[in-house]
Amino acid sequence: MKTISQVANLTGVSVHTLQYYDEIGLLKPSELTPAGYRLYNDETLQNLQQILFFRELDFSLKDIGEIMQNPHFDRIAAFKKQKELLLLKRNRTDQLIQLLSRLEKGEPCMSFKEFDLSEYIHALEDFKANQTEEVMKHWGSIENFDMFIKKSKMMNPK
Repeated sequence: MKTISQVANLTGVSVHTLQYYDEIGLLKPSELTPAGYRLYNDETLQNLQQILFFRELDFSLKDIGEIMQNPHFDRIAAFKKQKELLLLKRNRTDQLIQLLSRLEKGEPCMSFKEFDLSEYIHALEDFKANQTEEVMKHWGSIENFDMFIKKSKMMNPK
């Protein structure tokens, strides 16, 4: 068992954030001491890790809670999908960095394709169209997934 301070030091998530996650029911401590201190076991830390992966993909806390509380939620399948989405995100970031490097060197480069999220959005829409059952497992409902796609599209300058 780890105290909230130990979890904060281990994960880089602030004590305040962990308290907030508890307040909203997203991440409850494993147990409370008689003095009311929060304690976290390995299973709870695994849930925190899952939450942090969803946060990296810009999911709202509300969406994360709905997804993880769904009885059909499959942690391993979610990890696989998160990995795929993070790889797409990384590739896009790499392209942006390469563009910045060229611009830094003074190369004339008026390129905007690096800002294009269409490949990422296409991967999401393809996943939704071909893997409805998986969408339900990962996101809890088609509506949750549609909201995520909509938010991704809003970030796309096209």
